[in-house]
Amino acid sequence: MNIPKLAEYLTDIDGGYILEAAEKECKMTRKFSIKTVAAIAAACVCIISLVAAGWALFDSKDYLEDYDADPSYMLQDKMITSDGEGHYFGVIMTGMGFRLMGSDGSDGENAYNICDVPGCDHTDSSVCPALNMPEITGLSVYDGRLYWTARQKEVGTVNIMSAAPDGSDIQTVRSVTNEVYADTLYNKYIRTHRGYMYFIGEREPEMIFDPETFTSHQKDPDEPYVLNVWAEELKENGESKNIFSFVYEKDRYYSFTSQFYANNLYIMLRSTKSDGSFRRFEVYKIDLKTGSGERIYITDEYDIRSWWLDGSENIYYTDTETTSLMRLDLNKGKPKKLCELPDGTITRVINGKAVGIGDGRVYVTDFDGNTVELDITSLTEQVKEAYGFAGISLCGVDNENVILQMCDDECFALVPLDGGEPRLIIASCFSDPDFERIWADIG
Repeated sequence: MNIPKLAEYLTDIDGGYILEAAEKECKMTRKFSIKTVAAIAAACVCIISLVAAGWALFDSKDYLEDYDADPSYMLQDKMITSDGEGHYFGVIMTGMGFRLMGSDGSDGENAYNICDVPGCDHTDSSVCPALNMPEITGLSVYDGRLYWTARQKEVGTVNIMSAAPDGSDIQTVRSVTNEVYADTLYNKYIRTHRGYMYFIGEREPEMIFDPETFTSHQKDPDEPYVLNVWAEELKENGESKNIFSFVYEKDRYYSFTSQFYANNLYIMLRSTKSDGSFRRFEVYKIDLKTGSGERIYITDEYDIRSWWLDGSENIYYTDTETTSLMRLDLNKGKPKKLCELPDGTITRVINGKAVGIGDGRVYVTDFDGNTVELDITSLTEQVKEAYGFAGISLCGVDNENVILQMCDDECFALVPLDGGEPRLIIASCFSDPDFERIWADIG
């Protein structure tokens, strides 16, 4: 893990005091005054305390802006992230494959490729890093840099990549082994947090493909699906460790959501029987310093979907039967209705808000029940002009915008919470030279 720079400087200062004391010991032959000794000792104690505080800062239970990945504003199954200061980074589908791009949050024509190759025209995946097989999950901004994963030419392995936010200074941090990749191949969630990149996903049982019927079946019918969490340190030859595994029960269907908070990782699992009965919701808490994990909650009384966890271990979710916003205190175990949500919307709870989309509008409801309607008609028409359809889905909501994914992974858009004009920020129609507009130019 990175150590705060203050601690590094203080360590050097501490060494200087010790060296100075040693030199005076030789020259003065133990002729220190009591005051001099006390002053040096006090200075050393003070500095050592500050160094310890530097380490303690990193182990704080609070968020550390430079070292924590704040996952609260972006849904885990989407291909976009933000630095929290107005810059966005996303992976879009283009005619040449997946492309990694950045944006300053303004109009999409100002978006740029994450590429540092001089003279690159961003059309050849063997040359351009922006096209070099970026994974559709795994984007994180950490300690002032963008991190992502890119598949290697060899099947089954990925590189952890890093770049400056403007797309320059691209580095290969390290290569991830086949074991990690295979262990988390399905339903992946990758996030950088406090000096590590965490690979979270499912390992599928070994399958056998039948070329005659074009179907697959399990080699061993009793082999289960397993949810794994691997921690990969962000440095060459860094630590690699499987810190959590959960074996799925046979004949149950699972979905999971992960959220980091300070030194803890929460895994929230929802499962049902194949016929939809016997639903279950459980939460596991993993200490990232020790790697120890425990189940802290389980219930079969509530159908919890679209959940979001805050730092006090309250889970907020939508009651799909009553269209209500609910809060479940994991420490007390009883849900409480907060408010009703707008009818006719598919609502997700994220970053202290319930966000729904329907009827050409985005509905944002806070936990006090106050709803704001944001008109996205102009944005929808803009995308339809270029692509023929809109295909809107929610990516997240930060302190200033609702973030939308549109047109089957080809566009990202911002809808300002203050009612400002929605805008495309990253789109294939701006980045792909072979893109053919369907009806008209986007103005």
